[in-house]
Amino acid sequence: MIFSFVFFSQQSLSLEKQLIDEYKKIRAEIEDSKFAISDNYYFLFGSVTIEDYEDDIEFFAEANAYENLDVYAFNQICWPDYLDIETKVKIFYRYLEVNPLFDFNKNITVLKKEKKPNDVINIIYVFDRDNNTINFPSTKHLGFINSC
Repeated sequence: MIFSFVFFSQQSLSLEKQLIDEYKKIRAEIEDSKFAISDNYYFLFGSVTIEDYEDDIEFFAEANAYENLDVYAFNQICWPDYLDIETKVKIFYRYLEVNPLFDFNKNITVLKKEKKPNDVINIIYVFDRDNNTINFPSTKHLGFINSC
């Protein structure tokens, strides 16, 4: 019985080390894009102002992280030049109503919380790619010819 406990704790420690190593590799990317993909994980960045949401800070920061993911997905699409931004946004959100970025997500956890001097809390969320898939739309999915 003791052997199995030691085995599982060793396995858990190696997973934590792997997560930390992958986070170190994408740290700059997540600060710029508010989203990053590593070999085994997705990383989302959310922030919230303390005075606005004193009670549900993690909830609102997680909602902000999903909004940042929407912006990231929007910016990855090669949009035709003849569309204005309002039309692009309408098309994008209509597509997401039918085809959400996540079918479901599970085991999202807080990797890091950081309070900034201006009463802003930044939270980095992480979830594994084995149990979660992000379905990014493409120009082709939206019915446009990819001209990029």
